Amino acid sequence: MTDLSSRPNLRLRPRSISSNVTPNLQTREQKWEAISPFIAAACFILMSQAIESFIARQISPALLGKMTLLFTFGLATTSVGLCLAYRPKRFFMLLIANLPFQLYSLYAIASFTWSVQPADTLKSSLTLLAFHQIGMSMAVMLSWRAIWMGLAWGIMALAAAGVLIIPIDGLMSEIHPGAFRGLWIEKNSTGEALAIGALACAVTAILDRSPKYFLGMAFLMVMTVAAKSATALFACCAAIGLFMAIEFIRRGPFRFFTGVWIAVIIIGIGAFFIMALGEDVAKLAGRETTFTGRTLIWPSVLRFIQEEFWFGYGFQAFWVDGGETKKQIMIDAGFEAHNAHNAYFELTIGLGIIGASMVAFAVLRAAFQATTALYGVNGIRRTFLPFLILALILSCFESAFGDSAGVAAFVLGVLVPKVTEGACLNKKQRRRH
Repeated sequence: MTDLSSRPNLRLRPRSISSNVTPNLQTREQKWEAISPFIAAACFILMSQAIESFIARQISPALLGKMTLLFTFGLATTSVGLCLAYRPKRFFMLLIANLPFQLYSLYAIASFTWSVQPADTLKSSLTLLAFHQIGMSMAVMLSWRAIWMGLAWGIMALAAAGVLIIPIDGLMSEIHPGAFRGLWIEKNSTGEALAIGALACAVTAILDRSPKYFLGMAFLMVMTVAAKSATALFACCAAIGLFMAIEFIRRGPFRFFTGVWIAVIIIGIGAFFIMALGEDVAKLAGRETTFTGRTLIWPSVLRFIQEEFWFGYGFQAFWVDGGETKKQIMIDAGFEAHNAHNAYFELTIGLGIIGASMVAFAVLRAAFQATTALYGVNGIRRTFLPFLILALILSCFESAFGDSAGVAAFVLGVLVPKVTEGACLNKKQRRRH
């Protein structure tokens, strides 16, 4: 038998199984984090409705809806399958925790029973359900960093592609001639996407400590100006300003109170001048007081809402081509309208006050969960707040957040469950300690 005591340099190091496995697990996590932004970018591009909009313009408008269905259900099947294969526990945890937002999809499906266009409602609501499952799957599989970075990459890529096709079909020619629309159908959709992308660049630049993303932010804001989308530009500036303020006040209580009072004073002064100038505000901004015909639509929309106040007309059923409701709006407004140009009205006219309240509760719940992360080390879900401000402003003049397709609605469907996931994990950590 060999005596090891005479060999002081020789040390016996018992190695457990976990010591052999952990490095491999860490390596896999690191590799996944490295490729995650690319996956997120691909998802945002596919769900942006930009590719199918361009193809539909070049070939046939009928392809728009078919390609949207193909992309949505194809990606939903893939993403949910990956979650069930690799992170089933977290997926089902989030499915339950995010129940208020899931009820939005289920209520939309139920609305086909009283819809004025049952077939269209059923198709759109099933698309919405798949839409939200993709968002929840991304929340489970991807980190906050990957989501924001992928969103920035995706919108910058689509904007760059839009610039390249300007000689072909990248500018509006009939309504708002000369406005940049890029790959999307019209300039408002383009402006919304660019504003969200600019916010994503700003968030990535600060959280990832990578100033080069400010160049991307500047590029997207310039293209928002080219799209002649004043609402999107204002919402973008407000959201980025709020994000900067949040990062400023997180540095200490003195800066918190200073920042809050400065914000209150600036908002108060701005509100005073707006009330004092009245309609002249729109004229100074170079806008007409009807907000491009929106105020001509809204009285008729409000009348229809009052008639079906509780349950609405069915999800995405009100504006179906050839429908009696859309024809009446066209008679009242004097031109053809394709949506309410207001997300609050859009949700209420489709799902009634009951359905709209469900959506409002889910979003406000996520906002509260995000505010609880304003301080603390694991508080990245606070980045939902500037997006919420952007969404609230855009919702006053556009219907995108009440839709089942497009960048704005999809980002909302990703961030709401991601905030909920962060809040749930934070609660678990507190219980352990």
